[in-house]
Amino acid sequence: MTRDSREMSVTERIALLCVETLPGRIGAAELANARLCLIDSLAVAMAASQSPEIELLCDAMEIGGAIGSSGLIGRGVRARADDAALVNGMMISLLLFDDNHSTMRGHPSGPVWPAVLALAQRLDVSLDAALRAFVVGYEMETRLGPVFNPSQYEVGWHATATQGTFGATAASSVLLGLSAPQTAVAFGIAASLLGGARRNFGTMTMSFHSGLAASAGVRAALLARGGFSADPSIFDGAMGIGELLSREWRPEALAASLEVWGAPFEIVDAGPVFKLFACGRPVLAPLEAALQIQGRPGFDPAAISAITAEVSYMYPRTLIHAAPATGLQSKTSLQYTLASALLRGRPTMATYTDAAVADPAVEAMRQKVRVVVPAHLSEAVAEVRRLPFDQKTTIRVEMNDGTCHSATVQFAKGMPQNPVGAADLYAKFADCAGEGLAERLRGLLGRSDATAEDLMHLMASGAAL
Repeated sequence: MTRDSREMSVTERIALLCVETLPGRIGAAELANARLCLIDSLAVAMAASQSPEIELLCDAMEIGGAIGSSGLIGRGVRARADDAALVNGMMISLLLFDDNHSTMRGHPSGPVWPAVLALAQRLDVSLDAALRAFVVGYEMETRLGPVFNPSQYEVGWHATATQGTFGATAASSVLLGLSAPQTAVAFGIAASLLGGARRNFGTMTMSFHSGLAASAGVRAALLARGGFSADPSIFDGAMGIGELLSREWRPEALAASLEVWGAPFEIVDAGPVFKLFACGRPVLAPLEAALQIQGRPGFDPAAISAITAEVSYMYPRTLIHAAPATGLQSKTSLQYTLASALLRGRPTMATYTDAAVADPAVEAMRQKVRVVVPAHLSEAVAEVRRLPFDQKTTIRVEMNDGTCHSATVQFAKGMPQNPVGAADLYAKFADCAGEGLAERLRGLLGRSDATAEDLMHLMASGAAL
């Protein structure tokens, strides 16, 4: 006899939702957005696949050759599923060009797609099965956002790493066909594998968080399948994961939220935030405002005397590199990005390099930038604290002659309120990996019989381009 959900622990209910209930609720809209996330993730992974940082990781982990079940994107080699997830996860997040989600407060695809692709290839399942598992993992990590945050993020945890680990575990459990009790154990294992400190923003370890989360999800689910033990009630009671991560943890809030999981799915309701520039998501709205000013007829950056950015309280706490010294740090620098945009225009991949950061002209412009948090964007305002990066941002540029240019942007291009489509993301993929591979990917994703192996074989072929 099936137990009444009111008799179950919260962890049991979550496990049951993930492996039994949610897969049956997935429809065409969810699968369509999952494909968009896949295109975007593969694009940015291909762009990062040959980078020195990924070389360093592969060398340190002794990953290479053809040993293992799962492929590395853009590299033509294989590894164990958990190692492949680790490397591919770092690839997706390395350039800070991957998708985001407002209420998750993190990057949903980076932890989940690598876990899904690694296991789907190992299990030789269809791409449709992989897409469905991804939707479940995405739902898990994004639904945890409102109950762990804002204090989890404010205190210094990286939601991509913490919530992403549970998302990767949920998706892996679906692919492996775990029972609800096994999935609950997998969550217990995952709780001891998660981490991710925001102090590491602007370093290689920031993108490593996605890889760690993806790899942890794969390992947790595989261990649970094999009979490894862990606390099966990690979301319940004293010392539960909520108490560890959040100062404002309310278990009843998580329990109440379960009623709306998958109704609708977050991948459709709130929706992904896709980036058209390779920088931190909070930068996007003020960047667009700066570009509006920079593009005005007669605007002369040489005549700028001062630049003011009016933003919410979380900007200076998240974009922590006011004076970046490296390309990686510049991706989380509001001051640098605004200075570069006003001086050079639309950012490219080359904008966020060590050489570009060292440009004396950009450095001189950066010193003119002042970041201000007005009262209406402070943490005292409940809606601002709930969604600090969805608020209006205003850029004011004062000129030597006393005139002032200003622009306000709330929803940057790529946000659900100002969306991009498949054509935009295929164009992004072409920019990152080449037009020929983009066309082949379009053809493969249009096939109903495509498998994860087909997809990863195609991404391996891109290593020679």
